This record gives sequence, structure tokens and C-alpha cells, in this order.
Amino acid sequence: MSESLLIARERDFIEISGPESRSFLQGQLSQDIENLTEHSGAWSFLLDPSGLVVAWLRVICVEENGFILDMDPGFAEEVKDRLSKFLIRTKCLIEILNLNMYTFLGARDKAPEELDGLRSITIDWPFLEAVDYFTSTHLTAPEVHSSDIWEQTRISVGMPAMGHEITAKTIPAATGLVERSVSFDKGCYTGQELVARVDSRVAGPPKHLVFLKGSGNPLSPGTVFLHEGKEILELTSVSEGEDEFFALGYRHRSAENVTEIEQNGSFVQVIRTNSF
Repeated sequence: MSESLLIARERDFIEISGPESRSFLQGQLSQDIENLTEHSGAWSFLLDPSGLVVAWLRVICVEENGFILDMDPGFAEEVKDRLSKFLIRTKCLIEILNLNMYTFLGARDKAPEELDGLRSITIDWPFLEAVDYFTSTHLTAPEVHSSDIWEQTRISVGMPAMGHEITAKTIPAATGLVERSVSFDKGCYTGQELVARVDSRVAGPPKHLVFLKGSGNPLSPGTVFLHEGKEILELTSVSEGEDEFFALGYRHRSAENVTEIEQNGSFVQVIRTNSF
């Protein structure tokens, strides 16, 4: 987006602290936590023992043995419960934090003065220049926009979200997020076996997340597209737009060569796949 905007976003946060917090997270998350330096962050999966996604989240290192897990709203309790099951004789504390997030769409040096001094991290995502700011207070400036704008933004740049593209039945390989969220050089972690097994398959997962551009009649999440009588694509998120829109959805492996689909007055075209 060319216009700079400040957006209030709903997010869940968990603090992981204590002298063994780094090694604990290293054994639970798919990302290499040992390489995280202070004030840096990385995307990661938290998986169940069978390798299915519990959460896709961002790990932020705030100090040597202090971390914040930042995730879509509604998942903090589940993530805390999952991590707590492995917190046996470990010098580590897990607490849900009450924080507010504000996302500035634009270059960091253009951000409002009200954000100076707040903890922040640049969003690492293609075609998106934005910075997330964290605070325990509420910003009441009139230029703060609602999270609806963020929803349209994240769809327009192809960013998946928990509860939409990623659910409890999702395997990491289907999301296209493995390259940015999984380390294949680290040691063992919960759910690692399935990730490694699927990654080694030539055929890949049965379906794969794709980023689409569309036009024509408006569509909604859950819309299914057919090709030669077979269901090949289901939309999970759709942005608003008068002439065109963007969408995310899962395309079946058998239709990987189908890049354009027209159905009931709507046209969609795959513009990115395989890696987000």
C-alpha cells in the first residue's frame, strides 16, 4: 500500500522467560531459536507430536533468555497448554501477556512520533513494508485505523493466518511456509518427523496454498472451484475490491498445472505458489 497507515491489531502474546527458556523453545518450535539475537524475530511452527500445526507464530527475542511468542488472536491458551505439557523440571516460565499491537504500514522513519521508544520489529514479508509496535497501553490518536484494514492488507500480499489458511488439520508442507518457518539444521523438536518425511517426498503434500488474483463476481471464503468435474481449489481468504480482488486458497496437487479458472462469472489466476 502506498499510503502510510497506523493500524490497531488484535494479537495474542506469550512470554517465555528463565535461564532455560532458549533451550526449551529450541526443543518445541520448528525454527532455530539458538540463532536468534536480541531484538530479532523469526516465524515458526508449534506442532503436535503427529506433526500437525498447533500454531504458526513469530518468536521475538527480547533478551538473552527472554522471548515473546506473537500469534493470531484466540490461540494463546492452546499454545500455553501445549508448551506447559513439556515443562518438566525446566527453569522456564510461560505467561500470557496483555499487550497491544499497532502496525505501521510504511517505512520505519515515517512512523508517528507516538511510537518512538516502543518495542518494535519489522515485518519480514515480501511486498510489505511495515513495522509492528508493542505496548501495554492503548493509543488513542485519531489516525489509528481498525484491524479490518490489516485483514485486507495481509490478503493482498498473500500472508496466511491462523483460523483461515492454517488450522489444526494443517501440515506445514501444505502452507508454503516451511522455508521461512522451519530449520532443517537444528536438533529434534516436537513434530519434526512428519515435516522431514513430507519434505523428502517428490510429489509433496496433497494440496498446497496458493496466492490468487481475481475479477468478476465477488467471492467468499469456502468457495470451491471445479475443473473437469473435480474440486481443485478452495478459497480460504478473499479481499474486497470493486474491479479485482486477491485471495488465498488451497489447490489440489493433481491440478498444479491449472493456473487460471473461470466459474460462474468469476475469474481467478494463480500468481504465487510453493513458497511464501
